[in-house]
Amino acid sequence: MMEVKDLTARTRKGKLLLDHVSFTLEPGGCTGLTGASGSGKTTLLKALLGVSDSDVAICGGQFLLDGKDLLQQTEKVRRELCGTTLGFIPQNPMTAFNLHVSVGAQMAETFRKRLHIEKRAAQKLSMEALKKVHLTDSERVYRAYPGQLSGGMLQRVTMAILLGLSPRYIFADEPTSALDEDNKSYLTQELARMKQQSAILFVSHDDTAIRTLCDELLVMQNGTIAERGTTSNLVASPQEEWTKEFVRLASTEEGGGWTWNKSPLPM
Repeated sequence: MMEVKDLTARTRKGKLLLDHVSFTLEPGGCTGLTGASGSGKTTLLKALLGVSDSDVAICGGQFLLDGKDLLQQTEKVRRELCGTTLGFIPQNPMTAFNLHVSVGAQMAETFRKRLHIEKRAAQKLSMEALKKVHLTDSERVYRAYPGQLSGGMLQRVTMAILLGLSPRYIFADEPTSALDEDNKSYLTQELARMKQQSAILFVSHDDTAIRTLCDELLVMQNGTIAERGTTSNLVASPQEEWTKEFVRLASTEEGGGWTWNKSPLPM
């Protein structure tokens, strides 16, 4: 089980960024996290991944993984958890790859280091994983450089890496925002399968994906969890103004994969 307890963060100058944020993640479920831009979603993700900006300090709370507080662990220990225990899906998959190294080489190296397997076994696993995400021309994709693939294909490669590593916890940062409808649908379906064995924190404004994937929904505002509940109940009866507006727009012709580009409400 992953438990975030009263996580609090400030800038070095004292500005409050996260205010006693608490929630839990368990394998077999998906928790959605939404809220207006600047509400603290990215700050929270960075804190959990141990990559907070240099001017941000975690000043309270715990981040427990199976009872062990990761905030008290060294950077080396936290790095070792990346991949096999903690997985990450970026908003822009291009940022996850070295543009000067082929996709296959990067996949194989990741599997070799994280799973402690031989190079040949890592290459075989890479090819198998690419086929699992329906990249049928897997040999071409394996040899290609990131710049030669579309965003949707790169997001599938990211999913292939996750499938190969099988992390217990997955953090997804707006993973559908840059995808066309076909790739959005694919990614949502793949995450639905993965959540059978993993716990997923799904950060998004995509109402369709949230309703499809998320059992629980958290709404952030001003660095704190302003509203929470099962997705169905919260969508049916939102209490906070931002959530009401989110649900209203999602139910109109503007909805259906609607994303939040600006906040019409005072923060």
